[in-house]
Amino acid sequence: MYPISSASIESLPNELLLPILEACAAPSLFSVCKRWHHLLASEVMPSLYKQIGKVHVSQGDINKQAFILDRIYKLDDRLSEGEKAKAIFKEAFTLAKSLAPAELEFKWKTEEKRCFTLANYSSYLLNINRLLLWKKLPSGKKYLSQEKIKYLPLEKQGALLRDWIEENCKNTTALDLSRVGLTYLPPEIGQLPKLQRLDLSQNKLTCLPTEIGQLSQLQRLDLSNNQLTSLPAEIGQLSQLQRLDLSNNQLTSLPAEIGQLSQLQRLDLGQNQLTSLPGEIGQLSQLQNLYLYQNQLTSLPTEIRQLSRLQHLCLNHNQLTSLPAEIGQLPQLLWLELDQNQLTNLPAEIGQLSQLQTLYLNQNQLTSFLAEIGRLSQLHWLYLNQNQLTGLPAEIGRLSQLQWLDLTQNQLTSLPAEIGQLSQLQWLDLTQSQLTSLPGEIGQLSELGCLNLNQNQLTSLPAEIGQLSQLAKLELAENPLKDIAEKIRQRFPL
Repeated sequence: MYPISSASIESLPNELLLPILEACAAPSLFSVCKRWHHLLASEVMPSLYKQIGKVHVSQGDINKQAFILDRIYKLDDRLSEGEKAKAIFKEAFTLAKSLAPAELEFKWKTEEKRCFTLANYSSYLLNINRLLLWKKLPSGKKYLSQEKIKYLPLEKQGALLRDWIEENCKNTTALDLSRVGLTYLPPEIGQLPKLQRLDLSQNKLTCLPTEIGQLSQLQRLDLSNNQLTSLPAEIGQLSQLQRLDLSNNQLTSLPAEIGQLSQLQRLDLGQNQLTSLPGEIGQLSQLQNLYLYQNQLTSLPTEIRQLSRLQHLCLNHNQLTSLPAEIGQLPQLLWLELDQNQLTNLPAEIGQLSQLQTLYLNQNQLTSFLAEIGRLSQLHWLYLNQNQLTGLPAEIGRLSQLQWLDLTQNQLTSLPAEIGQLSQLQWLDLTQSQLTSLPGEIGQLSELGCLNLNQNQLTSLPAEIGQLSQLAKLELAENPLKDIAEKIRQRFPL
């Protein structure tokens, strides 16, 4: 080794000095080299913060990496990148000490700075999470509490996991790792060949190891409420998977291999950042429930028509402006949520959904409604509130099973007489819909229990309302009513 003086360090250019400092920052030099101190704060630590971000989020721009890293460690936005890096290491050191009592005590202003390296962070990340996993395995906590084990350094404890799993966990079929604080899933997870259920929900995972694909018997996988930004292609190797929950993550896309999950029955992708779906999603021939709410989808692939067993499709709170005609080729669909999108019209093929019972179309931009809606003979619940409808087709009267109809906040000035044919209707909400009159046929709604007419332009009510024998609630606030039949007044004092 050649002696290094503070003068020689001062003369080094930054591009040479930074790697040296990161690799071997000698504590004795901190007292003699002010420039070293300055670089640690102004260049080394911010650079380290960015490198840590790449560890957790390998894809995406630097802003995305910083956003995820800050969420994982709950970092204050007001901190500088250097301060954030220190906070991350402080948390890692504290957690390491709690898991391995013999772990080195660090002094913040001297020795500890020597450990501010990417290699050390990666080691802590792996071994901390190994122990968090280990404690949840059968007999794992008991094993780690042994005197000969618990006082080993963190890295040495972590190195024992692979052999221990091999000897003790071959027959494990279920593992609950929810809420344990995982920031990384150790590759040893792949050593549980008989695992059928794995719960990883409510952690801080940003990615999955490729070894996840080795869980060939897995039937249920819960990854909800993490910070996942992508999925490995190996996810497609889970050939027995029936339920996959990926809700409330940071996914922007799905790998094509998702289509290989031939046994999948339920897929929850709600509350992510998906802008599109791969066509391979149509290969999920057993899929019954597909949840895509609160994403950024602008369209659906035509391959959706291949999901012949689909019963529930939730697409609310996206950016859909239209639907493919192929949506009508879902013969078993019972539930369709399309609310809070930007739909201006619907394809006529929607009338082919002969088994549909519930349809949410509220909070879109619909100005008219298709006559084909009358073909939905099994429809029970229809939500059309907060659109721009100016009228309803006469065919709405064919919805013989309809029980609930919400038309709140539209531009309706009248209703078709056929509304009276809805013999099973129990709830009709027409609040804030610009109505100036009602058809007398409304009196034929023999099962109607609630009629809300608040905030319209009604000056009178048809006497036939008095024939509604099941009506328990009649709302008429904020209407310029002048003529109300005596029969109505007697039943509903105004």
